[in-house]
Amino acid sequence: MKKLLLLSLFFLTLVWSKESVTLQLPWLHQFQFAGYYVAKHKGYYSDAGLDVTILDAHNKQTPLTAVLKNKAQYGVGRSSLIVDYINGTPIVLMAAVFQSSPMMLLTRKDANINSVSELKNKRIMLTDDTVEGAELQTMFRSVGLSTHDFKVQAHSFDPMSLARGETDAMLAYVSNEPFVLKKAGIETHAIYPKEHGFDYYSDILFTTQAETALHPERAEAFYDASIRGWLWAFDHIEETAEIIYRNYNPQHKSLDALIYEGKVLKELALLPNTTFGSIDPARLEMIAQGYRLMGVVRAIPSFEPLLYKHNGLRLSIQERAWLKAHPVIRVGIDHNWPPIESVDEKGRHTGISASYLSLLEKRLGVRFEVDYSRKLWSDSLLSVKNKELDMLSGAAVTDKRRESLVFSRPFLKQSMVIITNSRVGYINDLNDLSGKKVAVVRSYASEEFLRTHYPNIIPVLADTSLEALQKVASGDVYACVEGLSVASYLIERHNLNNIKVVGETPFRYELAFAFRNDWGMLASISDKVLASITSEEYEEIHGRWLAMEQHDPINYHLVWGIAGFMAMLFLLVAYKNRRLDVLVRQRTTELETFNQRLQEEIEKAVEKNRKQEKLLMQQAKMAEIGSMLESIAHQWRQPLNILGLSMTRLNLSCAMGGKGESTKVIEIAEAQIEYMSQTIDDFRNFFKQDRSQIPVNINGMVNDVEALLGPLLIRKKITIEREIDPEIEVLVYPNELKQVLINLVNNAREAIEHHRGEERLIRIRCTTDERYCTIVIEDTGGGIDASIIDKIFDPYFTTKFESQGTGIGLYMAKTIIEKHFLGKLSVYNTLKGACFEIRLNREIKGGSGISPQSNDSRSHTDS
Repeated sequence: MKKLLLLSLFFLTLVWSKESVTLQLPWLHQFQFAGYYVAKHKGYYSDAGLDVTILDAHNKQTPLTAVLKNKAQYGVGRSSLIVDYINGTPIVLMAAVFQSSPMMLLTRKDANINSVSELKNKRIMLTDDTVEGAELQTMFRSVGLSTHDFKVQAHSFDPMSLARGETDAMLAYVSNEPFVLKKAGIETHAIYPKEHGFDYYSDILFTTQAETALHPERAEAFYDASIRGWLWAFDHIEETAEIIYRNYNPQHKSLDALIYEGKVLKELALLPNTTFGSIDPARLEMIAQGYRLMGVVRAIPSFEPLLYKHNGLRLSIQERAWLKAHPVIRVGIDHNWPPIESVDEKGRHTGISASYLSLLEKRLGVRFEVDYSRKLWSDSLLSVKNKELDMLSGAAVTDKRRESLVFSRPFLKQSMVIITNSRVGYINDLNDLSGKKVAVVRSYASEEFLRTHYPNIIPVLADTSLEALQKVASGDVYACVEGLSVASYLIERHNLNNIKVVGETPFRYELAFAFRNDWGMLASISDKVLASITSEEYEEIHGRWLAMEQHDPINYHLVWGIAGFMAMLFLLVAYKNRRLDVLVRQRTTELETFNQRLQEEIEKAVEKNRKQEKLLMQQAKMAEIGSMLESIAHQWRQPLNILGLSMTRLNLSCAMGGKGESTKVIEIAEAQIEYMSQTIDDFRNFFKQDRSQIPVNINGMVNDVEALLGPLLIRKKITIEREIDPEIEVLVYPNELKQVLINLVNNAREAIEHHRGEERLIRIRCTTDERYCTIVIEDTGGGIDASIIDKIFDPYFTTKFESQGTGIGLYMAKTIIEKHFLGKLSVYNTLKGACFEIRLNREIKGGSGISPQSNDSRSHTDS
């Protein structure tokens, strides 16, 4: 009896020691809020000392009202929270769950309402917090409408309201209502704000400034547990859907609907190179600009006080005690899986997983002792299962492995691809490999996937990924299944030129730390470390290992052909010296015939090279078009929005008799129209063929280049400085010189982005004398590796992946400058980066090569 009383007192003490916290949601319970349910169901909140109550929209109060009236300490809101902050509401934004909004307006397909403008005078179901929301309002204003032009209805939260004809359109999520209505046989049409240029954050976790100031530890604990819950939810969608299906399902959704919702929302929450939940002040300012143009706010303040200052890694008392009790952790590795992980020539563990392991070591204050004795991956895997080792530095997550291992959240995801001989065409499906030998690495997830899902494929086991690829290269097997980054890395590093990637499988590696099954505590701690990694740290790790140099393979056929030809000539000469005069004359005649034919072949080859050079010229120009199109799209989006909003203000001003305001709005609109017109002229002029050389003002041409690429540079926070005499002119083909400048500026931008230094600057200088005009483009991108600086002008040489670069841009730039202009293009490194120098001869008009005066030479561009 006494023991029972003590246990009861202990239990009550635990309950009383937890702080009560309430979270208010803006919608009914569904997968949209899965992370919070998981944090509660899995005990993350409880472990943090919190007793959390989660309220959905049934209580008819908006999250902002509930939080400000202290009926809830935390809420989930939309981007309209920015207006509340600007108007003085003391709130703090903690995390944006969805980086791209899933919000849309949904109509029935048979209602033939296919655009925003067709919603005028229609019934629309909206929630209270979206009636004045930035996304919808700016979308409406962009076509000259406002919420007064509709019949706004209170949202029923029932998708079937649309099916029953109770409304013409309803606020919906891409992951929810369309699926429900499709299952009911109702075809729908979606109207997305982001298709009108308004892509905002959604489902923002927020609280008050008082909460973070008076209860900082509680706020931090709620933040950490919530983020941890979200990451688990997206890593275990089906299990999370079952939790919601059983415990949080007032809408009576099917399990399939919840799983579908989770998969769709995951793509909107987990974006590449973006930390989960992050909020960018630049995007907040863009949203605020939309509100300012609508007249909702007048000024845009600093957003620093609005953003939650996360304290980084916070471990519980139990977690810190666990780490103290386990100062050394034994780690099993894969010796041969670069760039994921491998052992280098000095016998050190290296690769992506090694970088993450080093980060964990610094954050947690423990020592990871790498075991190098087990050379095979299968041995390391078995050792962790048998608890001879404590963890694996990187392992693909599979259902079978979960039975004996505990995983952290994934730190890398990569597609599994099919690699075959280069002569094989595209393979659409793994079923096409039925009955064929396919190489996989022993005990890799790829072996498990093939044996489980494709029993008709004949697996051939290899000990390493390189061995598996070499089996394909030698013809021992038909194909290999491996991760894309690993296959690309090994093919390039080992010159496996006769194999290639020919298809993608439905599987992908989700790589995580794997722990012995009694070490769940370390898995939980690792999740916290991975969740605290910044975007800069992520880019540093992945950029270092996944960015590979590409080198042109040696054409051995050509080498042997030349060697054979030289050997033949040598034999002919030796034979000639040993023959009688009659035979000498005979051979001389034969050689003359041979030389004549050779000359004809040379002329054919020269003509072929000329055609190839024309094609390369076009390809190089098209390569720059992508950057210009991206820049133009960026340039046009904002002016179009401003024009739409300006017209709305003009109509309102005219109705109210505001002549001064109308004049101001007209001036704004005219400026935007002139700006857009200039953009089109710049882009169109780039395609005009240069029929003759003309005097070109260098400063004016740099202005044109900056107009085309400027917005892209601004978005990347790169500044252009120039030192150019505005009077300098030079006789050139203008579009060809512009193509060279665009290529060099683009290369400088990419170098600066990759280098990620503090100084992000491109400096353009121009000097002249009686003979030469010299243009210098200098960047702060860290310079060019000395081992490749002599090769960068070679055709098809690139340091990028094939999908990112063609390797012809600098080759064509040099061709234009040196063959068309008879100038000189060179490069050298400075203390901060690379410096490209263009020297143009002011005394000579034109050069050899492709003549811009020829219509044929520009036929591709003209089309």
